Amino acid sequence: MIRKSLAVIAAVLLSSVLAGQDTDYGIWYEVKADKDIWKGLRFDLEASVRTDQNAARIETIYLEPGLRYKFNDFLSAGIYYRLIEQLEKDDQFYIRHRWFAQVKGTAPSFYRFTLAVRYRIQEQFKTYIEDPEDELPVWYHRVRFELGYDIMGIPLMPYFNTELHGLLSEANEYTVDKWRSMIGIEYTLNKRHTFGIEYIYNESRVTKPAYMNLVGLTYSVSL
Repeated sequence: MIRKSLAVIAAVLLSSVLAGQDTDYGIWYEVKADKDIWKGLRFDLEASVRTDQNAARIETIYLEPGLRYKFNDFLSAGIYYRLIEQLEKDDQFYIRHRWFAQVKGTAPSFYRFTLAVRYRIQEQFKTYIEDPEDELPVWYHRVRFELGYDIMGIPLMPYFNTELHGLLSEANEYTVDKWRSMIGIEYTLNKRHTFGIEYIYNESRVTKPAYMNLVGLTYSVSL
């Protein structure tokens, strides 16, 4: 049994080393704000700075306004636009435009656990053109499964989620092009200010590096 366990550990370590040839580390900084407009309609605003190359380089900056409508305690939908400054292959920043629509369903709380599913469809345009196909918009759909736990008597919310990305605009050999999983915890102060930290593991079959280990630092406020 000990030998088998050591063999398994060695195999895992070896695969990690091999995967490390195409692995990167970064930090994502994120700020969010939302405000009630009218009877279930909310305005959302999000800004983020994302780093890569062992958190030494800014790779992406974006600003994302949007509108979200909450039908009831269990269903909401929204539409958003994201203005992106993306570092491209020539080490210069170029604008990307992305819009997306999403719907989110949340199940009733069960023993203080909350399960939610979010579906998003998005279209993105590049302004950095290398090949003729870069001029065409790219369509993706994404589904995220979220699990949170409300700790009794403490404004802490540990959570786990995993998200699958699939390409819609053209056929390829993959059903899932990207897979992102994260685990984190949020602390809410005065029911308005929320601070969070999370670990994110990102795996991609279509972009490089193929594997990303990320730390997310978040702050959100309800106005």
